[in-house]
Amino acid sequence: MDLSRQTAAEQVPSRYRVHLLPRAKPTERGVLYRRGEAQFLLEWQRVRRLLAAWVGPAGARAAVFDLVIEASGPECVVARLELAPGEDASRVARAIAIGLGDGEGAGGDGPRQSYPDLETFEAAALEAVRFRGVHS
Repeated sequence: MDLSRQTAAEQVPSRYRVHLLPRAKPTERGVLYRRGEAQFLLEWQRVRRLLAAWVGPAGARAAVFDLVIEASGPECVVARLELAPGEDASRVARAIAIGLGDGEGAGGDGPRQSYPDLETFEAAALEAVRFRGVHS
């Protein structure tokens, strides 16, 4: 197959681009977040898949929720929610599962996978998108 003739939608993503959602809060309409004084809403229907994990060394792990917005052409674009150790990851996971409407990804109790750092998580997430797509 000639890769140069593939359309952007047919290409498998090779880059993982992250947009951090500062002060994010899942709601029934989507994820509210702030940039400066402005408030924005990422609506649930824009989210194609959830990738979630515990990231960092034992005892200092953060919960990371990557909401896949686009996975066509050379990039996988995600919006990221990060929770510090001690924050209620299960509450956020439940809110995301309800918002997505199908219990996808993190389930009700929080992330299932664990990675030593963000680089390792992002590499695994990109592979998941490449081989399982954004609808699985």
